[in-house]
Amino acid sequence: MKTSQGTDMDRMSLTEVAGGLELFRGIGADGVEDALFRLNAVKRTYQKGEIVVHAGLEATRLVAVASGHLHVYCAVDSDHPVLVREIGAGEVLGLWILHVPEVKCWPGTVVAAADTTVVSLDMERARRLVASSDPVYARLTANSSRIVSRELFSTWRKLMVMDAPTIEARVKAYLDELDSESGHTGEVEVPFDRERMAEYLGVTRPSLSRALGHLRDQGLITWRKNVFKLKGDSVT
Repeated sequence: MKTSQGTDMDRMSLTEVAGGLELFRGIGADGVEDALFRLNAVKRTYQKGEIVVHAGLEATRLVAVASGHLHVYCAVDSDHPVLVREIGAGEVLGLWILHVPEVKCWPGTVVAAADTTVVSLDMERARRLVASSDPVYARLTANSSRIVSRELFSTWRKLMVMDAPTIEARVKAYLDELDSESGHTGEVEVPFDRERMAEYLGVTRPSLSRALGHLRDQGLITWRKNVFKLKGDSVT
């Protein structure tokens, strides 16, 4: 069943949807329309659970998320895919491939984690256009560089979380990072269910449950469903 947001996206034109994306920020409506034409843009809505790209296939298109969110999986083996990243509204799948043309194929499989509307753009055309002197495409380059920089910072923060010495410390570090992103309110909403949260943190579901219980027993956290309240700093 589609959400009201998904239905609204279906009714909007390609130009209207793209105009709301950070990738096209600072570009007027005429510039957006021209860029979409030259980039062979396509708007599409994926249903929850639908595969957006398969690992190993040639990366021929950028995928900008207008609504919903995607999950990126890396297959350690055929039976145990690992959730490595979530891509939310406003983010763009494949930007780093755009800037590193030596990479030809998608390194992971991407799945719609909810009903998700995307705008896809021709990768090779994008490479040619961002290298041009046209001010519209200079703005596209600046926007894409800002998005990539934010993605790199997010990856660095995840590495810091994964470097925690114990599972409890890793879980607490992850919740602290979410709290930092939300302005240090002391209350965060985890965007995953417990199974996906365990995958994201590289632990088993039972290990995650034990770690959460340990943190609660220390008085460091409480939770109701996916909303966690943080109450302390030190993990023992």
